[in-house]
Amino acid sequence: MMTRIWYPQLDIYHAIRRIVVLLYFWEKDTAPLERLYISDFYFANPPLLHNVHMPADVRAKFKDLEIQKPEKSFLTYPTPSILFHKMESIQKKAVQAMVAKNLFYSEALHKGEASLSSFGKEFAESRLVDGLSEKDIKLIEFLARSFSQISEGDSVDLRKRTGLRRMV
Repeated sequence: MMTRIWYPQLDIYHAIRRIVVLLYFWEKDTAPLERLYISDFYFANPPLLHNVHMPADVRAKFKDLEIQKPEKSFLTYPTPSILFHKMESIQKKAVQAMVAKNLFYSEALHKGEASLSSFGKEFAESRLVDGLSEKDIKLIEFLARSFSQISEGDSVDLRKRTGLRRMV
């Protein structure tokens, strides 16, 4: 019998689920793709948020989540930049699939932003949000409303704080 290890970070269907839910809870109607990809990265790998430089008010909200530090978790994580790079193709394929399935507005995507269509919002409400645990909702709300707003409009500062960089 052959066994395979499943990595949610590298699963396109899991990426679709994460991205749709993040956008559903996003502070504004549209999200810059780079910020969305970074938020999705930390949704898939919450312990790595401990390595991010955050303003004091955002750090306080993060501490309330009580996420275990990476060195105390069961998993061993590679460096965030390597894992972020590995997730790139999965995230991009997920976004393409969401556009093809009419979950995203393609017009916003041409501007480097992501926005849920009305069908995407219905899909999130009917299929995804109800199935989330309370802990997941708190993490998503933190990522979509606090973390994603750090240095809003200044992607260079967000890249410095996270150590993650990708050409979108």
